[in-house]
Amino acid sequence: MIAAGMAVAGIVIAAVAFAQREASFGSPQPGANDLERIATSLLAQLLAFGGVHRDEALREIRRVTGMLAPAVDGIDVANWAERFAHIAAPAQRHWLLEKAVQLIAARPSPVPLRQYTALLDLSFALGFHTDALAKLRERYGFEYVDPARDARPAEADRKGGATALFVRETRSRRELLRVLEIEETSATRQTIISAYRKLAAQHHPDRVHAQSAEAQSQAAARFIEITRAYEALLAAEREN
Repeated sequence: MIAAGMAVAGIVIAAVAFAQREASFGSPQPGANDLERIATSLLAQLLAFGGVHRDEALREIRRVTGMLAPAVDGIDVANWAERFAHIAAPAQRHWLLEKAVQLIAARPSPVPLRQYTALLDLSFALGFHTDALAKLRERYGFEYVDPARDARPAEADRKGGATALFVRETRSRRELLRVLEIEETSATRQTIISAYRKLAAQHHPDRVHAQSAEAQSQAAARFIEITRAYEALLAAEREN
């Protein structure tokens, strides 16, 4: 009986070890270096969306963060960021978002729309709202998004290939709420956040990447419009 029990235990341990080894190739698993591996993979993916070659991205990540962990390619930013948030302390979540902004802001070219939406995905999945991201954006100083090629709104070309995502709004609160399809002028912060997340999901570039150039352009313009309104509404709340 004892021998049989030990044999079963050995099989179970081996099966668990095999499953963990297989899973490590497709999704992040907890471990001694897990946070660093997930963080490195997330930062590398964000830089890849900005056109940075993998080797260069890893060099930049190591220089800025000191992390030496390898990166997993082609990850889903939202899913991996949620996993990071699940096992990380609040200070570690803040650190990762700040390093992401710092790395992106250091690039000399305008921030592509795909990269910025991935940054939003990271921020949301880590448990933050856009106002937290906006504070970091202001600190590190990137102001422009270039919805390049198939997803460039017409006004982008009139501004030299970049269109301002964050601008000081002069529209009334009622007008901004209507952009988010909210008719209630006394809408709460949570109502605003929920409305924005719903619309952002509808107009996220990933949803239209296989559609026509016109559809991509319209989605990009709408995404920028709702993000501007959302940030302006939350900024007004902070100032009041």
